[in-house]
Amino acid sequence: MHDIIMLTGKVNFTITLDPTIWIFDDRRFELADRIPETEGLAIEIEPFIHHAEPDVSTTHAICHLHDGEKVSIPMATLMASYLCFAVDGKPVKDGGPALLYFADGSNKGNPVGGIKEIEFV
Repeated sequence: MHDIIMLTGKVNFTITLDPTIWIFDDRRFELADRIPETEGLAIEIEPFIHHAEPDVSTTHAICHLHDGEKVSIPMATLMASYLCFAVDGKPVKDGGPALLYFADGSNKGNPVGGIKEIEFV
């Protein structure tokens, strides 16, 4: 497992996310408060995306996973997603460093995990 997630591609700034420090971030929240029947601490991904400043022509992002798989996600869905970084007070290890949950809860049983890079295309 890697401890960071890179935001790359059609962005003005390549960003490195380190989920291990989010435990100290005041923006964290209980995931169950937003998506019922899920556990863990999470943070909204939107502020990080804004800091990277994706090109206005960006329509989706590709999540590059540690196992080589690629998952394409529309920008609107990604912007309204959460990164779960801790479960039971401990960093996410299985599928970590963070699990990506869509705000509508449609993937709560199968969040995107093992993300090493989010490439904006």
